[in-house]
Order: sequence, then structure tokens, then C-alpha cells
Amino acid sequence: MEYYISIVIFLFGIITWIPFLKTPYCQDLSSHTYYAGQVIRKKITLFKDVPSYGIGHFLHLILIQLFFGKDNKYYNRFMCLWCSFSAFIVYWVIYNLFGLTAAIAGGILYALYIVNPRIDGNWGPFETIMNLPLLASILLLQQASKTDSLLLVALSGMIFGYTILIKQTAVLYFPGYILMVLGSNISSSACYVFGGSFFLVNLIPIIYYWINGIFWEYMASNWLVMLPSAINPKKYNKYYPKLWVRGEKNKEIKKQVILKNSISLLPVIFLTVITFITLIAASDLSLIYLGLTICTIASTWMIFMRGTLFPHYWLNMVPWLIIMASFSLSKIISDLATWPSLNVLQLSIIVTAFSLFTFSIYTDWKYYIPHKDPYGFIRKFNGDTFTQSNYITPIKIAEYIKQTTNSEDKILVCGWTPYIVLYSDRDSFTPNAFLYAEDYLELYSKSNPNQLDFLNQIYKFKKFKIIKDQENPFKTDFPKLIIFSDGKGNISDFEKLTNMYYSKEEQLGGYPMFRADEELSTLMAAFENGNNKSIQKTKNIDSNENELSSNPYPQDWDSALKISKQLLAKDPYNIEHLLTLGECLIGTRNYGLLFRFYNRLIENKMVSTTSRLGLLAKLGEAYCHQDKFKEAEEIFSNILKLKPENPVVLNNLGFVYSRQEDNEKASLCFQKALELDPNNEDAMMNLEQIKAMWKHFPTLC
Repeated sequence: MEYYISIVIFLFGIITWIPFLKTPYCQDLSSHTYYAGQVIRKKITLFKDVPSYGIGHFLHLILIQLFFGKDNKYYNRFMCLWCSFSAFIVYWVIYNLFGLTAAIAGGILYALYIVNPRIDGNWGPFETIMNLPLLASILLLQQASKTDSLLLVALSGMIFGYTILIKQTAVLYFPGYILMVLGSNISSSACYVFGGSFFLVNLIPIIYYWINGIFWEYMASNWLVMLPSAINPKKYNKYYPKLWVRGEKNKEIKKQVILKNSISLLPVIFLTVITFITLIAASDLSLIYLGLTICTIASTWMIFMRGTLFPHYWLNMVPWLIIMASFSLSKIISDLATWPSLNVLQLSIIVTAFSLFTFSIYTDWKYYIPHKDPYGFIRKFNGDTFTQSNYITPIKIAEYIKQTTNSEDKILVCGWTPYIVLYSDRDSFTPNAFLYAEDYLELYSKSNPNQLDFLNQIYKFKKFKIIKDQENPFKTDFPKLIIFSDGKGNISDFEKLTNMYYSKEEQLGGYPMFRADEELSTLMAAFENGNNKSIQKTKNIDSNENELSSNPYPQDWDSALKISKQLLAKDPYNIEHLLTLGECLIGTRNYGLLFRFYNRLIENKMVSTTSRLGLLAKLGEAYCHQDKFKEAEEIFSNILKLKPENPVVLNNLGFVYSRQEDNEKASLCFQKALELDPNNEDAMMNLEQIKAMWKHFPTLC
């Protein structure tokens, strides 16, 4: 019968995953999926181009993409089967330890907890993947103890070694597993067989990367990178790129986060404590139970590693808590059969456990309800604002990028929003994507960047270079788009890094986006040279300038624009050249470039105050040509506040008022312009037109 029940447990595991089969990728998985795709297309090499840890998890993603593509529904189906099979193995592990009743209870609880949204179980993170080989290794040890088979011990060690390839922190379980091997009473050589098999599995990638010349990169990424942060985050996190220690919690909110993430696990934590007390009181703490205890303690310590307290770290505890809690839960179930004879202590344990389970069900049941909306459970748990900014908006940005860029264009995302790169189908400009803005600037301000150079500071290596320096892509190219998903970037810093000017694009969901502006960069190049800082007009006027001066309204605006650019390149600070270029841009209706160029000069104060007023006036004219009279009015009014006696600007402001049918203000502007410049023909004509339309014409005082 126990075999049929194990199949039921497996099916129950599948049922618990049904609400989450449409779950979108979490941020971690979306980044791993992107990197897996880059590996498949041979655009990057793990560890050589991208420091990473957890090659085993990438193998899963690479295989899924090779056969099914990057659609998250295939990964969710994979995780559904993976977690269900894990529940199946939990059932048999507990069955061998504590019997059928405990196994049924443990299998059901594991299937429910391993997908719990409160601890990110439904994402399918590293911690969920690790559990199956961890549990399978224990089950093989149990079978080896029955058959005295060293082959099963070797297989158990290899599977445990594979767990470490998934995530290196699993090595903390090694002492507990050695105790379980010793407690299995197989043979004196079992520990050596287990340890050797575990080492052999981890030796394979070491040899592979040694042959490919990136041995130290692999070793550093897997074994040196996260060790300092895990041991003493308070001391060492300051050396890490901001991205790697994002979410680091301070003391004030640590208690709040721990309580929030632990609510679901309170009943099994309570029952685990009861199990420990019971086993110690009964002097039944065998080597196997002691090994399980050490694994439980190690999984608890993993929560506090790096100081980030991410919810999915709690998943490390799930298999060990379930195994230990199932013992007490089976005792409670058997005690209920004899409830009239229960003593006060037994009754207190039962009531407490029942109360904690009731509370957990009350707080979490809504997360297990299937949603048509794939973001439904995220909205319930984190709210609409979080869902919009972290999932929906990045996908919209990705779609916008796909529509407005070419497939070969590369983008740079500053901040932890891998959705943008993954769903835009565009390559990240740098191999190590999704860093924060300050990380990029610190890393790529060097001629030969080295992302793991900070390890030399931590380990105090003086002559030994852990990682070979890489080429700096910013020295030879530039990203087409730069997106600040964390909203804290400064585009001017990246303009210095790339020697390219960027113009602000449409801002979606509060994420500033900047596009490389090659036209603007061409115009600004004249100012970068800095050869001619003269504000005055040059005396040598060549034939091109004479040609433009004699024909202020040429029919061929494109040719005129070409000439004006040549003049600007020779004398960029000449205000007449700047205004002529502006007139040509208006003539070619390239208003966007005009505004970007002039505004950049004005904002950076690259020309004199008088010249800035001239540029502003030309911008006002450009607004008039676009029938944007409110904007033109604001510009002309601001100029007159600084220089009230400007007949040209007064005439233009009067024109703006007349187009807005404010003839009284228009006429006053024209009259004042004529007082300052009686020969202003434009003001005369405009004033006559106003008089012809308006019988009661006011006069100036």
C-alpha cells in the first residue's frame, strides 16, 4: 500500500503546482535564462565572461532552452515535475525513518511548502532545485544500509556532489551527510567512497575549465566570491558590487523580515523543536538523527548569509524541517486516537500545533488559488505597485525596445531588471549584464576591467591576479540604449565613458531611458575639440558663409544645412553660425535635433549668456513653426525678463499673442518693438494687420 500512497503524494505535488504553472520568471531566473541563451548562441562563456556560481542550475536552463525555448511555461512544467518528485522522495526518506503515518504527513507538507509564495517557492530558485538531489542522496544511503552496497554509497556521494554544483553553499551539509554515512553502518570505507564520489563530480568541471584556460575564473566564481559575504557580511559587503549585495537589511528591519518570511513555517519549526527535545529525552539521537540536525542548523544559518534575508533562503530549511517535524506530527496523530488519556503536556503540544497550522492556513491559503492573471498571486502578496514596476513595466519597455531598435543593437540596463534584456531579444552591451550604474562606472572606467578585482582587496592578494583582465567594450563601441531601471543613474557619466551623447527617450513606468544620439554627437564634437573659444564672429568669411548670408531662405535646405555644419565645425562659438544652423534645422523640419543641440549648449553653459538668449529665441521660433504657441510664449517671456529691450523678441511674442487671438497684448508688443526699432518691418506689418482687424486699438501710455 505504501507504494500506491507514494504515487498519490507525487500527484498531490503536481496539484499544488497548478496555481503557479503560469507564473512569470522571477528576476533571478530571468537573468539566468538570458545567460543560458547567450551560452547556447556562443556569445559568452560562463566564468570567463560572466562571473557566476551554480553551474548545475545553468545546465537545467540550457537543456530546457535547447529543447523548448525560453518560454517560462516549460520551465514551470519542469519545476512542477521536479518538486513533485522531490515530495515523492521525501515520502520515502521519512517512511524509512519514522514509518507510514509520518511519511504521509511529511510528503503532503513538503508538496505544500515547496511552492509557498511567501518564501518564493513557486519561482523555482536554486534552493528548490537543490532539494531533490539532497533528498535523493539520503534515500540512496538508506537503501545502501539495507543492502550494504558501496555502489549506492558512491551514487549517493555523486548526487550530493551535483547539489554543490547547483549551489556551492550546499557544501555546508557535508558534515551532516558524513554523520549519516557513518550512522548507516555500511562499512568502514563508506565515508571515503562517499567523499571521493562527491569530489569526483566537482572535479569534472574543474578539469574542463582547466583545459579551456579559465580554471582560476571558475574557482574564484564558485568558491571565493560569496564566501566572505556569507561569513561576515557586515565586514565584507562594502567591497562587493552593489548588485551582488542588493537587498542587504539593516538591524531595524531584520526582525520584521524574519517574522514575515517565517509565518508559514511556524508550525513545522515548532514541531521540529519538539522532535529534537523528544529524541534527546529518549536518548535516541543516533548519528543519522544527529546528521539531520546538523543539516537543519546549516540550512538555518544560510538564511542569514550575505545579510540580505531573501525569502527564498527559507527554502533551504524546508526539507529538513519537514523530515524532523513529521516525527512529532505522527506522534500527535497517534495520540489523537487515545485522546481521553492525554496528559496536559501532550494536549498543549496538540493545541499549539493545531493553532499554528490554522494561523498559517489563514495567512497563506489565498496564494494557492489559481489565477487567470499570471501576476495574480504577486498582486496579492506584494501589491499592484510592486507588480507593475517589477514585472509589467519592464516587459512594456522590452517591447518598446524591440520595436525601436535593430536586432544587432546592444542595450545597457543599469539596475536589477533582467526582464528588459530577456524580453527585448537584444544583447546586453557588456557580458556581465544588470549591474547598477555605479558598478558599471567603477568597473569600466578602467582600461582593462576586472569584475572580480575586489577579491584582491578582501583576500589581500598582492601579486596574484585571480581573473584575467577583459577588453573594455566602451573603448570601441557604445550601447544604443541605456535604461536606468533603478532610477538613480546619471547619463552624463556614461557620455564621458562612451564619448557619445545621449538623448532622453520616452520614460516608461518611471524608468529613464536614453538613446545614443549620433547627430547630436557630431554637432557637439566641434565643442569637444576646444580649439576656438572665441565668442566673437571671425573676420574671415569664406564663400560658404557669404552664400548663406546672401540667401537667408534657401530653397535647398539640405545643402544649406550641410554648409552650416561645416561653418560650425570651424568656429563653433560663433553665435551667427549657431543661429544659421538653427535656421537650417527649422527649414529641414528637424526640430528634435535643434532642441537637443541648443538645450545641451544652454544647460551646460557652453556659450555666453548673450548667445544663450539668442539660442532660446531661435527655440521659440521653432515652437511657432510647430504651432506650439504656449511653449513659444513661455520662452519669449523669459528672454524679455532678462533683456526687456529686445525688439525682435518683442515682435515674436506679439506674433504668438496674435496667433492665440490675444490682440491687445499682441499690439502692445508690436508698438514697443517699434519704439525700440522704428525700422522693424516685421513689427510694422504685424501692427498694421492688427489695426485692420481691431477697431478699438489701444495706445501705449
